[in-house]
Amino acid sequence: MDDVDSIFADDVELIKNADVLEEDYTPEQIICRDDVLEQYTSVFKPIYKGRPPQNAFLYGDTGVGKTAATKYLRKNLEQDIEQKNEQLSESEQISLNIIWINCENFTTGDHKTSSYQVAVGIVNRLRSQGNRITGTGYAPQDVYDIMYEELDKLDGTALVILDEVDKIGNDDTLLYELPRARDIGYVENVRVGVIGISNDYTFRKNLSPKVKDSLCETEIKFPAYDAAELGKILRTRAESALYDDAYTTETVNLCSALAYQEASGSARRAIRLLRRSAEIAEEDGSQQVEETHIRQADKDLEYGNIVESLVDQDDEKLYILKAIAHLDEAGLTPARTRTIHTAYSRVVDSYNTKRGKDPLTQRGMFNHLSKLVMFGFVNTIDHNKGVGGGQWNEHEFSDDVVPQKVKDAFDDRNLQWTNIDVRGITE
Repeated sequence: MDDVDSIFADDVELIKNADVLEEDYTPEQIICRDDVLEQYTSVFKPIYKGRPPQNAFLYGDTGVGKTAATKYLRKNLEQDIEQKNEQLSESEQISLNIIWINCENFTTGDHKTSSYQVAVGIVNRLRSQGNRITGTGYAPQDVYDIMYEELDKLDGTALVILDEVDKIGNDDTLLYELPRARDIGYVENVRVGVIGISNDYTFRKNLSPKVKDSLCETEIKFPAYDAAELGKILRTRAESALYDDAYTTETVNLCSALAYQEASGSARRAIRLLRRSAEIAEEDGSQQVEETHIRQADKDLEYGNIVESLVDQDDEKLYILKAIAHLDEAGLTPARTRTIHTAYSRVVDSYNTKRGKDPLTQRGMFNHLSKLVMFGFVNTIDHNKGVGGGQWNEHEFSDDVVPQKVKDAFDDRNLQWTNIDVRGITE
């Protein structure tokens, strides 16, 4: 049937299966990960055999296959257990419950995650919608008691997967207790296994010895893909996602090369780049993805990456960025530290009714500003006029940051953007 006349339709379609290019897509086969997949499969084998589960800690950069491999093995484990149970008596059958928690989704108002919040998330995964608990109002130990009570209602094995486990930070109560729940005596009827997944190497290094002993029973490092591996992965996705005439070998090679160069061998970046390139080509009415489409897609993704990085900053740094954005729009950058502090103070005061906190001192603000310089969001210009002229610093956005990106970051954090008057504050 011909497409209806719609403003949403393109003259050409290059994508035949967009699901294959989505981040939550689980491929039928994991390629270029044979070594780690073999090691990871050994973690799941005891569960398949009806034995106590192992605990595992996975780490590696973003987009190197940690989550994809976990979803792939989870799917196969559930299918294989179901088939095995068909051959067993009811008393011999294996019971498996998987609770997948993305720790990033359980943040408090100050954009931090805690063991408490993640425990609340586990409870609510196990309870019906009308019986869930709130993230406030309970003593921490009460929440843990409720969590273990809900886990102990399950049969067999409960496998808790903590994705982005590094978001928990220094509050490691859950990471210590949960893998040892049965040994400690918190549960009697269920055997609990924990898999922690992290992008942060520093988090792993800073785990306390007691947590390492509990959580890191098996450690699996996922290395970055090299350019050739990215090419193989992307060709596999392109074959399933795009029409045959929509792309060429050169298309795949360029997407792979840019992802390898700019994102440390991230398959996620390569797949995003291919998808966005195809979308741009469709919008242009092109019969095939061309280099110009890929270059434009690369710029679009880079914009989004900067915004995501800004979103990850704590509130103080966001308020400093907002202050610099107002100064920038008023043509007042580069600006001295004192000028930025005055603008920052006005920003904080505009949110004061919600925060209930005063602005940091100039020295306190400067510590956060220095971090923004280190992260590459802000540039510092040193001025030295000699003994008589004095020395001072001025600051402005780096080439990668513009006021609109800061506004987009505030929007993503659900923080209202208010206009701040910065006139008359320069020195």
